[in-house]
Amino acid sequence: MFRMHLSEECRSRLDQEASEANRLYRLTNQWLASALLKLAREARKSTTLRPDDCTYDSSLVWGVVPELARRLGRVKLEVAEIDWEVRDLTNYELRCRIGATLGNVAERSSAAWLLLTRTPVNGNPVAYGADRLQPGVVGDRQDRLTCAIAEVARCRGVAYSGVWSPALTPG
Repeated sequence: MFRMHLSEECRSRLDQEASEANRLYRLTNQWLASALLKLAREARKSTTLRPDDCTYDSSLVWGVVPELARRLGRVKLEVAEIDWEVRDLTNYELRCRIGATLGNVAERSSAAWLLLTRTPVNGNPVAYGADRLQPGVVGDRQDRLTCAIAEVARCRGVAYSGVWSPALTPG
Protein backbone atom coordinates (compact mmCIF):
# COMPACT_ATOMS: atom_id res chain seq x y z
CA MET A 1 0.00 0.00 0.00
CA PHE A 2 1.09 3.57 -0.69
CA ARG A 3 1.32 4.52 3.03
CA MET A 4 4.06 1.97 3.67
CA HIS A 5 6.47 4.03 1.57
CA LEU A 6 5.88 7.25 3.50
CA SER A 7 7.90 8.50 6.44
CA GLU A 8 6.40 8.20 9.91
CA GLU A 9 6.13 11.99 10.02
CA CYS A 10 4.21 12.10 6.75
CA ARG A 11 1.85 9.30 7.83
CA SER A 12 1.22 11.13 11.09
CA ARG A 13 0.39 14.37 9.26
CA LEU A 14 -1.98 12.57 6.89
CA ASP A 15 -3.68 10.84 9.83
CA GLN A 16 -4.12 14.17 11.65
CA GLU A 17 -5.54 15.76 8.50
CA ALA A 18 -7.99 12.87 8.01
CA SER A 19 -9.00 13.02 11.67
CA GLU A 20 -9.76 16.74 11.41
CA ALA A 21 -11.69 16.23 8.16
CA ASN A 22 -13.80 13.56 9.86
CA ARG A 23 -14.42 15.86 12.85
CA LEU A 24 -15.64 18.57 10.50
CA TYR A 25 -17.94 16.07 8.77
CA ARG A 26 -19.76 15.44 12.06
CA LEU A 27 -20.46 19.14 12.73
CA THR A 28 -23.89 20.68 12.33
CA ASN A 29 -24.35 23.06 9.41
CA GLN A 30 -23.87 26.13 11.60
CA TRP A 31 -20.64 24.83 13.14
CA LEU A 32 -19.37 23.64 9.76
CA ALA A 33 -20.07 27.11 8.36
CA SER A 34 -17.99 28.73 11.12
CA ALA A 35 -15.19 26.21 10.64
CA LEU A 36 -15.12 26.72 6.86
CA LEU A 37 -14.96 30.49 7.19
CA LYS A 38 -12.18 30.19 9.78
CA LEU A 39 -10.23 27.86 7.48
CA ALA A 40 -10.63 30.24 4.52
CA ARG A 41 -9.39 33.16 6.60
CA GLU A 42 -6.42 31.15 7.90
CA ALA A 43 -5.59 29.96 4.38
CA ARG A 44 -5.62 33.56 3.10
CA LYS A 45 -3.10 34.57 5.76
CA SER A 46 -0.62 32.04 4.36
CA THR A 47 -0.77 33.52 0.83
CA THR A 48 -0.63 36.82 -0.99
CA LEU A 49 -4.00 36.19 -2.67
CA ARG A 50 -6.31 39.16 -3.03
CA PRO A 51 -10.09 39.16 -3.56
CA ASP A 52 -9.72 40.57 -7.08
CA ASP A 53 -7.16 38.00 -8.26
CA CYS A 54 -8.67 36.07 -11.13
CA THR A 55 -7.53 32.60 -9.99
CA TYR A 56 -9.21 29.48 -8.64
CA ASP A 57 -7.14 29.83 -5.48
CA SER A 58 -8.41 33.33 -4.79
CA SER A 59 -11.96 32.36 -5.68
CA LEU A 60 -11.84 29.47 -3.20
CA VAL A 61 -10.80 31.48 -0.14
CA TRP A 62 -12.31 34.87 -0.99
CA GLY A 63 -15.58 33.91 -2.67
CA VAL A 64 -16.67 30.27 -2.81
CA VAL A 65 -15.97 29.16 0.77
CA PRO A 66 -17.27 32.36 2.40
CA GLU A 67 -20.50 32.14 0.36
CA LEU A 68 -20.89 28.45 1.20
CA ALA A 69 -20.41 29.29 4.89
CA ARG A 70 -22.98 32.08 4.67
CA ARG A 71 -25.56 29.76 3.15
CA LEU A 72 -24.89 27.00 5.66
CA GLY A 73 -24.82 29.05 8.82
CA ARG A 74 -25.68 32.68 8.31
CA VAL A 75 -22.17 33.73 9.33
CA LYS A 76 -21.18 37.37 9.04
CA LEU A 77 -18.83 38.02 6.14
CA GLU A 78 -16.33 40.81 5.68
CA VAL A 79 -17.09 43.09 2.74
CA ALA A 80 -14.11 41.71 0.77
CA GLU A 81 -15.51 38.17 1.20
CA ILE A 82 -18.68 38.99 -0.72
CA ASP A 83 -18.27 37.93 -4.31
CA TRP A 84 -21.47 39.12 -5.97
CA GLU A 85 -21.06 36.76 -8.90
CA VAL A 86 -20.86 33.80 -6.51
CA ARG A 87 -23.66 35.14 -4.32
CA ASP A 88 -26.03 35.17 -7.31
CA LEU A 89 -25.44 31.47 -8.04
CA THR A 90 -28.12 28.91 -7.22
CA ASN A 91 -27.11 26.14 -4.80
CA TYR A 92 -26.63 23.80 -7.76
CA GLU A 93 -24.46 26.36 -9.59
CA LEU A 94 -22.44 26.92 -6.42
CA ARG A 95 -21.91 23.15 -6.15
CA CYS A 96 -20.67 23.07 -9.74
CA ARG A 97 -18.39 26.05 -9.06
CA ILE A 98 -16.99 24.26 -6.00
CA GLY A 99 -16.22 21.18 -8.10
CA ALA A 100 -14.45 23.24 -10.77
CA THR A 101 -12.54 25.24 -8.17
CA LEU A 102 -11.36 22.24 -6.15
CA GLY A 103 -10.27 20.58 -9.38
CA ASN A 104 -8.01 23.50 -10.28
CA VAL A 105 -6.49 24.92 -7.09
CA ALA A 106 -2.75 24.94 -6.52
CA GLU A 107 -1.12 22.94 -3.76
CA ARG A 108 0.00 24.92 -0.76
CA SER A 109 1.40 23.86 2.58
CA SER A 110 -0.62 25.61 5.29
CA ALA A 111 -2.81 23.31 7.39
CA ALA A 112 -5.95 25.30 6.55
CA TRP A 113 -5.21 25.17 2.83
CA LEU A 114 -4.56 21.42 2.98
CA LEU A 115 -7.95 20.82 4.63
CA LEU A 116 -9.85 23.05 2.23
CA THR A 117 -8.29 21.37 -0.79
CA ARG A 118 -8.29 17.71 0.29
CA THR A 119 -9.26 15.31 -2.44
CA PRO A 120 -13.07 15.26 -2.15
CA VAL A 121 -13.38 11.48 -2.25
CA ASN A 122 -11.12 11.26 0.83
CA GLY A 123 -13.18 13.79 2.79
CA ASN A 124 -13.22 17.51 2.07
CA PRO A 125 -15.15 19.96 4.28
CA VAL A 126 -16.00 22.20 1.31
CA ALA A 127 -17.56 19.18 -0.42
CA TYR A 128 -19.51 18.33 2.78
CA GLY A 129 -20.99 21.80 2.70
CA ALA A 130 -21.87 21.49 -0.98
CA ASP A 131 -23.58 18.15 -0.27
CA ARG A 132 -25.65 19.72 2.48
CA LEU A 133 -26.79 22.62 0.32
CA GLN A 134 -27.38 20.64 -2.85
CA PRO A 135 -26.80 16.87 -2.89
CA GLY A 136 -25.11 15.60 -6.00
CA VAL A 137 -26.83 13.43 -8.60
CA VAL A 138 -24.71 10.56 -9.88
CA GLY A 139 -24.48 10.83 -13.65
CA ASP A 140 -24.75 14.64 -13.77
CA ARG A 141 -21.80 15.47 -16.04
CA GLN A 142 -21.95 19.19 -15.15
CA ASP A 143 -21.19 18.44 -11.49
CA ARG A 144 -17.45 17.79 -11.44
CA LEU A 145 -17.51 17.19 -7.69
CA THR A 146 -19.96 14.31 -8.00
CA CYS A 147 -18.23 12.94 -11.11
CA ALA A 148 -14.83 12.86 -9.37
CA ILE A 149 -16.15 11.15 -6.25
CA ALA A 150 -18.30 8.68 -8.21
CA GLU A 151 -15.34 7.61 -10.35
CA VAL A 152 -13.11 6.80 -7.38
CA ALA A 153 -15.98 5.22 -5.40
CA ARG A 154 -16.62 2.91 -8.35
CA CYS A 155 -12.93 1.89 -8.44
CA ARG A 156 -12.97 1.28 -4.69
CA GLY A 157 -16.13 -0.79 -5.01
CA VAL A 158 -18.09 1.51 -2.68
CA ALA A 159 -21.67 2.66 -3.28
CA TYR A 160 -22.03 6.42 -3.80
CA SER A 161 -25.38 8.18 -3.94
CA GLY A 162 -24.22 11.74 -4.58
CA VAL A 163 -23.48 12.64 -0.95
CA TRP A 164 -20.06 11.92 0.56
CA SER A 165 -19.75 9.72 3.65
CA PRO A 166 -16.80 8.26 5.58
CA ALA A 167 -17.60 4.87 4.02
CA LEU A 168 -15.94 6.18 0.85
CA THR A 169 -12.48 6.35 2.44
CA PRO A 170 -10.22 3.30 2.41
CA GLY A 171 -9.35 1.57 5.64
